[in-house]
Amino acid sequence: MSRSLRHESCPNRLWTLSLMVGLTAVLVSPLAYARNTSAEALADKMLDRLGGRVAWAGLKNTINGSQQNRAGEPTVVYAVITMDFEQPRFRIETTAQDLHLIRVIDTNNNWRLNRAGKIEDVPADRVKDDMRWYAAHLYRTIHRVAARDPELSLGIGEDGRLEIFAGDQRILWLELDAKGEPYAFGFWDDDTGSLSGPWDFVKDDIHHPRWVSSSDGTWRAAVQALDVNVPLHDSTFVRPD
Repeated sequence: MSRSLRHESCPNRLWTLSLMVGLTAVLVSPLAYARNTSAEALADKMLDRLGGRVAWAGLKNTINGSQQNRAGEPTVVYAVITMDFEQPRFRIETTAQDLHLIRVIDTNNNWRLNRAGKIEDVPADRVKDDMRWYAAHLYRTIHRVAARDPELSLGIGEDGRLEIFAGDQRILWLELDAKGEPYAFGFWDDDTGSLSGPWDFVKDDIHHPRWVSSSDGTWRAAVQALDVNVPLHDSTFVRPD
């Protein structure tokens, strides 16, 4: 082969290589795009079913009152959960016959009323677990999806579940029925999760599940009251003297 022909073939090889890379990108990118698009479409379908993206994106807090039935004593309690979506704080107050418990997680001002009626600090390991629970909280995470929080991404698992990720960690998965309503969900690496009943308890367009249950039924909660976007006064979280 002449020197001139060798020089002419080099650009051709580069052009061919560029074409192959381009074709590979064309083949791969639509698959990734399809996964993202499918997850977004699934999230849109869920949000439409639960009251709409606008309503959920505008959530600032929820106050949820529920009767809880448990396998252990006391078998029936009433719990009120005040959940702030704008800053990491919440209050859980649980009452039953001869029982009154309160737990407040509010940055460094964490406290609880124990079974003996004493105010005390929340143990560090419990605070850690509570903050992990808050980070993946069901309703707060749906709110973040609706608000298109840039720290979250969506995916679809091999089993068809809608999955929500924070960075490379899955924080929540949801199984949806044909209409887009969740009937099961789980947090972090829990692949068993919990069950949820019809999301037909409605407050200001926000649809809330009428009941939630552990997969084995040993814990069940039936919603009795729901309020959203109420003024959250600091007094709700302040530790008593």
